[in-house]
Amino acid sequence: MLDQSATDEIYVQIPAYRDQELSKTLLDLYAKACHPERLRTGVVWQRAETETLSPAVLDLPNLEIETVPHEQSQGCNWARSLLQKRWRGEPYTMLLDSHQRFVPNWDLKVLEMYAQLRQSGAPKALLTAYLPSYEPDREPGGRKKRPYKIYPLGREEGVLTKLTSHPIPFWTSLRRPITADFISLHFLFTTGDFNREVPFDPEIYFFGDEVLTGLRAFTSGYDLFHPHTIVGWHCYKRTTRVAHWNDHASWHERHRFSLAKLRRLFQGRHRGDFGLGSHRTLRDYEDHIMTKLVEE
Repeated sequence: MLDQSATDEIYVQIPAYRDQELSKTLLDLYAKACHPERLRTGVVWQRAETETLSPAVLDLPNLEIETVPHEQSQGCNWARSLLQKRWRGEPYTMLLDSHQRFVPNWDLKVLEMYAQLRQSGAPKALLTAYLPSYEPDREPGGRKKRPYKIYPLGREEGVLTKLTSHPIPFWTSLRRPITADFISLHFLFTTGDFNREVPFDPEIYFFGDEVLTGLRAFTSGYDLFHPHTIVGWHCYKRTTRVAHWNDHASWHERHRFSLAKLRRLFQGRHRGDFGLGSHRTLRDYEDHIMTKLVEE
């Protein structure tokens, strides 16, 4: 296994909205890392006044928590944009959600896969996955045991906005990550330069943000891959957290604005900030995923 060096710092980014799992996620993130001292973790904690963290969280090294009253939150990509601006040049970055669990030595496993990809000719590799599920009320049981590949699922007004995942066939015989078509924003690991090259648009509300980020990363020269082994788990049920749209009556307006912006981007009509990269084209990405981002 790869011996992590002192220069392998990872900037971990976690947007958290009214999530009871946040403390357990942070504690597990550090407990399961081989080198927790080489993590710097930024959290934008969008919380209600009565919501608190476990006291043990405060003892974690290099943990930076920005507290925001949940009424002031403008959505998950707004929070991700704040977190990206806190990047300090760490060579690696990892995007997570606030409801996750991790395998032992997850940091070494991910770095080993990343190094393998770079050595095989992917200098801007990006590892991403819809992690298998865990259930908080059944911990430590109830964890799925197979890695997944992401596929398109659904459209809104012709715009591809929803993705799904299915187990990777014959994954036990694989020895390296597999090529990916789409990305997940609850697990994304890549070079720290991603924070500069693919900044999040705070105006993109929620639905379709993963499709957009995959497009922008691909056109910026990133090669997308799924881990061929399990590196962690994700809680898909919302019983331990409050969704942003449950607290914000104006979410429909944000979503409509966001959807219109996605349409322009997916048709190549958007110009200016938060647009596509210059290394590949929109057509290149549609050829890669073998589907149109917008159906008229």
